Amino acid sequence: MATTGKIFSDSSNIYQDQARLLFNFYEQAAERIVRQEEALEKQIKELEEDREQVELKKSDIWKWFLTIVAFFMYWVRKNDYDRQIEAINEKIAEKEQEHKNIFRDYKVTKMGVAYVPVAQQMAYEDKCFVVDYTGKVENSRVSLQMSRQNDLLVETMSQMEKLTTEAPIVETSDESESIDTNDYSLSIQEINQSDYIGKLDRSLRTISFCMNDTEVKSVDLPLVADNSEYLHFLNEYSTNDNGNHPVVKVFDDKKYDKEIDDFCKLNKLKDSLSSDTEQFEDVLKHLMHTMAMSVQTISAMKLASTDKVVNSSNELLFKILKAPYNHYSPLLEAEEISRIRHERFDYADSIQGYEPFQLRDSSRVKYNLFADEWTAEDNSSASVPFGVHQIYEEIVAPMVQRLMMENRVERIKIYGQIHDQKISYLNKWHQDVDAFYRSNHAESADIINNMQQTLSEYVEADNTLAQLQKTLDTMWEEGASLDSTVVEKQDNSAEALAAFEIQAKEFKQVQEDFADYMDRLQEDIALKAEKFGHVEFYDARLQDGYSNSMAVAAGEVQSLDDRRKPLALTNPLLAKESVLLPEPNVESVTYEHLSLNLPSIAVNALDAVSRITVEEENTPSIPEEDSEMIPELPDEDMPEIPEDEETEIPDVPTEEDNNNE
Repeated sequence: MATTGKIFSDSSNIYQDQARLLFNFYEQAAERIVRQEEALEKQIKELEEDREQVELKKSDIWKWFLTIVAFFMYWVRKNDYDRQIEAINEKIAEKEQEHKNIFRDYKVTKMGVAYVPVAQQMAYEDKCFVVDYTGKVENSRVSLQMSRQNDLLVETMSQMEKLTTEAPIVETSDESESIDTNDYSLSIQEINQSDYIGKLDRSLRTISFCMNDTEVKSVDLPLVADNSEYLHFLNEYSTNDNGNHPVVKVFDDKKYDKEIDDFCKLNKLKDSLSSDTEQFEDVLKHLMHTMAMSVQTISAMKLASTDKVVNSSNELLFKILKAPYNHYSPLLEAEEISRIRHERFDYADSIQGYEPFQLRDSSRVKYNLFADEWTAEDNSSASVPFGVHQIYEEIVAPMVQRLMMENRVERIKIYGQIHDQKISYLNKWHQDVDAFYRSNHAESADIINNMQQTLSEYVEADNTLAQLQKTLDTMWEEGASLDSTVVEKQDNSAEALAAFEIQAKEFKQVQEDFADYMDRLQEDIALKAEKFGHVEFYDARLQDGYSNSMAVAAGEVQSLDDRRKPLALTNPLLAKESVLLPEPNVESVTYEHLSLNLPSIAVNALDAVSRITVEEENTPSIPEEDSEMIPELPDEDMPEIPEDEETEIPDVPTEEDNNNE
């Protein structure tokens, strides 16, 4: 039940205050009467004493009868004293009349209660705030950050909520979207997103846009601080129910109507983003946690499913790529495969006894789908068979063999002419190289001799210079003649020999390096000459070149890079010679984003926000106005009672913290 407020701190309610006021009124009235009576009685007593003094003086004037002159003075004095006594008597009569006329009939004809609105209490969520009207509290700024795209944000949040609860097993592609991925990879600069992931991504971007496109709306209100002295004063002395008593609007209670209305509009706008039972902050917290969990889960599932799809499609593709090949057991055909692998197709070696590459049909293997291996007729198995493309084995090789037989004699003659020409070129080449080598060796020996001679001359000149410098120094110190300062030539052959040995070692090292260079040059020339002298037997190369490349590639599987090794399960030559796209260049930020634990980040962020909110609630935003509190009304501050016969005690204003009429 609402209280009726009070005036005095030691009273319980307004009725005790009324009784106290009435008692104080009569008490003050009685005290006033007594003070007036005592003041007048004192004045009358003083006048009577003055009169007695005048009468005493009047009784002493009989002595003036002794002479005629004195008799005349007697009557003058007597008349004077009589006038004084008469004047005093008149004053005494006036004072007695004032004493008689003192107002003693004090009474209260009417006593009532009136209220003065000093503050307004307004509901806010599950709490309330108090707005002061008296000017005792400074204005506080209440700010609310709102999105300019409120309707779009509400719609997108609803869509986001639906997407996080209903994820399809298979995505449709009716509204696919191309996404720029330059920031994550320079090689994969865009990807296509299907309907579900695309909608989820667009919703996240839309929410991010709406949350960034915000404006701050503020209102300034004199809010009474929680737990302040002023608030305690209002709670103790005010009321929220005027009981149909008159309300005296001493303060302007309409001053902050606009600000209060703006504040209510802000709350209404904020509540539009809330569900039926949740406030806006709770909605955002829930959305933040849901988004983190959804993005983390869906992204992980998307990556996992993509990997499985790619791996499954690759396995299927590898199986499809095996179909154009005839596969043979590398164990049963080990000898033949080794022969063709080491074949050089040299005209000098192969022209007479070359045998085409032949693989037996009995060594063919078949793929066992369930065991994922290749099985031959003898039940031997192999994980990587030797595959020959059907086009080369069944079409190209027989065709080349038949075509080459038609003009074999003419081609052999051409091979011989080419061989003879290359031998002639090589002989001339070797002669020129030997001459160049000998000439360079002779010139290098001359350079070394010149270097040694130059070193000897340098050492001799250096010794002469040192001796001359020492002579000059001696002449300067002793002031002697030139003859007395002759310095004998010092034998420093040991030092010169040491220096020469050092230089000789350096020259020797240079010579050895030069000789090594010439040897490497000669070896390179010999290697190039051998390569140049090779006359390829194109008959064999055209027929079995592919098989040779296949056999060589089969022996180099372990040296393939990681990107090519999976292709070796289909065919080693395919893995070796396939033109691969550039390896995807993934930026480091990609791995950083993939390693983020979004649910943990969301939980930590929400905890931080909760701690900040608690700290703000525990910190008063409005300073307590201790020195400007509305004081209690002590007895001595009661208004002076007028002298009217019927006096109405004025209604004493009080304060309230809630809505008043």
